[in-house]
Amino acid sequence: MDEVLLTSKLRIPPPPRTAVDRARLVRALDRAVSQARLILISAPAGYGKTTLVSQWAHAGRWPVGWVSLGEADDDLGRFLRYLFAAWQEVQPGVGDSRLGLLLSAPSPDVESVLAAFINVAHGVTGDAPADVPGDAVLVLDDYHLTADPAINDALAFLLDHLPPLLHFVVLSREEPALPLARYRARGELAEFRAADLAFGVEETKVFLNEAMGLDLADDQVAALHAQVEGWIAGLQLAALARQQGLVGIDGRAVTGRQRFIADFLRQDVLARLEDGVRQFLLETGILQHLSGALCDAVTGRSDGQEMLERLERENLFLVPLDDTRTWFRYHRLFADLLRAEMYRRDAERAAELHRRAADWYLAHDLPEEAFGHAVAADDPKLVMDILERYFSAKLLAGEIRVVQRWLDALPEEWQARYPTVGLVHAGVLLSTGQFETSTRTLDAVEQALIPGEGGEVGRQRARVTALRCYIACFQNDLARAEALADRALQALPEEDVAFRPGVYGALGDTYRRHARWEEARACYLKLLDFGHTPVFRVEAVHVYGALADLALRQGGLREAHRYWRWALEAIEERESVGRLPLPVAGWVHARVAEILYEWDGRAEARDHLSRGLRRAEPGGDVRALIAGYLGTARLELADGNVDAAAEYVERAHPLVDRAQFAHWAGRFERTRLELWLAQGRLRQAGRWADEVLRVGAGAEPERVVTRLAVARALIAAGNGRSVERAMALLRRLVQAAEGEGRTGVQIEGLALQALAHWRRGEEAAAATALEPALRLAEPEGYVRLFVDLGLPMARLLQEAHSREVMREYVEGLLAAFEGSVAVAAHPGHGLPEPLTAREQEILNLLAAGLTNREIADSLVISPGTVKKHAGNIYGKLCVHSRTEAASRARELNLLDQVVPVAGRKIPHLNTPFGA
Repeated sequence: MDEVLLTSKLRIPPPPRTAVDRARLVRALDRAVSQARLILISAPAGYGKTTLVSQWAHAGRWPVGWVSLGEADDDLGRFLRYLFAAWQEVQPGVGDSRLGLLLSAPSPDVESVLAAFINVAHGVTGDAPADVPGDAVLVLDDYHLTADPAINDALAFLLDHLPPLLHFVVLSREEPALPLARYRARGELAEFRAADLAFGVEETKVFLNEAMGLDLADDQVAALHAQVEGWIAGLQLAALARQQGLVGIDGRAVTGRQRFIADFLRQDVLARLEDGVRQFLLETGILQHLSGALCDAVTGRSDGQEMLERLERENLFLVPLDDTRTWFRYHRLFADLLRAEMYRRDAERAAELHRRAADWYLAHDLPEEAFGHAVAADDPKLVMDILERYFSAKLLAGEIRVVQRWLDALPEEWQARYPTVGLVHAGVLLSTGQFETSTRTLDAVEQALIPGEGGEVGRQRARVTALRCYIACFQNDLARAEALADRALQALPEEDVAFRPGVYGALGDTYRRHARWEEARACYLKLLDFGHTPVFRVEAVHVYGALADLALRQGGLREAHRYWRWALEAIEERESVGRLPLPVAGWVHARVAEILYEWDGRAEARDHLSRGLRRAEPGGDVRALIAGYLGTARLELADGNVDAAAEYVERAHPLVDRAQFAHWAGRFERTRLELWLAQGRLRQAGRWADEVLRVGAGAEPERVVTRLAVARALIAAGNGRSVERAMALLRRLVQAAEGEGRTGVQIEGLALQALAHWRRGEEAAAATALEPALRLAEPEGYVRLFVDLGLPMARLLQEAHSREVMREYVEGLLAAFEGSVAVAAHPGHGLPEPLTAREQEILNLLAAGLTNREIADSLVISPGTVKKHAGNIYGKLCVHSRTEAASRARELNLLDQVVPVAGRKIPHLNTPFGA
């Protein structure tokens, strides 16, 4: 045997000079050997299989016999001889057994050899038992080079009958034809795949900078690692290219077309394949993702799934993307090479392959993939068709950045040649609130159209008119929007599914903002006629959301919550059938959270807001971001986290300024006012209210939230003139809300009127205003509307409770006050400098209405000392009089202590108002 065997094939290879210490994987391999009969290490070329096992073997814990197989070893007898020789290397005693004699024969009997193998392993030599050999590991490197099925059968027989002390480690580029499923079921198999072997970022850094002698910064290492996906051979070849000065230091220059990597893949992979397999690879290499059906559509063959399964078995750089082995992708560098080779060999054929892929994706309602292939096919007609059919749906879904990427991917000359590109660009600008720029873009598109009204030109002009209608709707110009809508709907063909639905949706939104509920509802219902269109997969969400807002503006929290829930279900249904998550879900989650917050379901609201922002931020949906940031800010305020609330308000601020959404501008101003009050910035709030009143808050319904916030700021100021201005404003708001059926506004206006009366000491009038607010609010379960008004409202509710007004509902509101961190905060919260104990005493007495002389007598100090302390109190509270000080103290909960003074008590939170 010594004359035949090459002893170098039985030596454990030394780790290469450039090897990176893979201690984590070595430990994992150690554990696997101790637990499994067979350890399979299967990965494509260049993933460091041999290097890893060599490192592990040299660690010395286990006796390891090694066989490096070659193509010439594809013979069962030869294979068994090498296997026995490797075993003999680590356990020399087995060489004296009958097995050695059998294998020395020129043509050994396979059955006898295998039986002898089993007997020796169990300690049976000849006719008598011998010492059982100890643990041993047999490594079979490059097992994929053994194509003889008899070798697989023999190894499977040994694995089925050998004792647990003998383990096999099989290294292969492809999955061996062994009964692996059976071994998995028995717990006898441990597996290491390409994903396990790929370098991590830190290992990549060590390999490139220490082993390969480069000096790359962390970001360069990360970029290169991301491109080669931890593929060790790719990293080494890329490093060699850098050393030769063939690429710059920027990792982005390394692709599958780079010479060293391409040569490696051509010579070690493609050149060895059958013609049919090689052609399949080249033709499907243009695809980012692969399935059997898609491959058949592209190649014109019918064996796509069969080929993919074969490629996976043979580890031809194919990565499964799901557990069902339906979708795959090629390793990126391998795909780079395949695409480059396809174009080098037949560029026209490559373009046709892309066109077929685009058609397949369009037929399956997958526009993003279709678009990329249409551009690669250099087919502008197909690209424009995709844009026209899908851009509106993408914008409605909040996928604004997707559409922008589409535009960026187009050749520059297309953008000037095709009006559709300008229309889509105007739509993106509109969706981000850039109305003036969008209008200028439409002007340019219209000017570029050849004069005339018929055919394609007339259709494009109608689309320009539709987009102008959208802009008028966003700007809340109802008269102009109606006129433009009439023109657009008359000119657009009935079969137009890209722009007609948008006109109805935008016009419905505008009617809704103008309290024209029935007209709004009619527009939304017309959208249901477009259920067959691509846009409707998100239009359903828009319709439910619009109907929810109709209910919300009329105070119907429960109905609105039901509609938003249906919207959420519509999105989740689309995602559950394999769609990518829709960024519009961020908008829906934020709106669901809004209602949950009002019901004081803060934990669930926070969950929805968190999920909503995770969807909205990547999608770039400005509305969803504003709603999410403001909703989170209000939650943080309710929990007493003023600094966190301020951070979210700041995030929302530039979005509100840039987007110009009037309704959300009012909500932003309301939330910012709540933040100022929590921070004790009364003067800032007052200045803002004065400025709004000076320039006018706007009479349109969309600014009602701003006007309510102004009224609250005036009440918080506490002086007689400010409260009187608030009262006048609230009277107008409540009257208008009642006439328009805006119950939510009516409830908030009445609640603020109650606070204004309380500020003026008009307790009976306060109670009179509060009771109808409670009766309107109770059926819908309003909570935070009252709680967020602070302790003065709590005291009013205590008074209502003492008079048995809606006892159960009021008790629930008071319980919400007790659970509010913001309300229960330290009395000095919000002050730049806390009050001293003496100042606290004097403030309580001032608020009780005592004169300086009475306070001095009560505290046994001089009137001058009282005056001095009062001045300090005014400075800390940022006020100028005892009336303002008392008002400010109530806002900050500085009067919670019950202080006996001359037989009187200051009201406490748990004491009925006025006791």
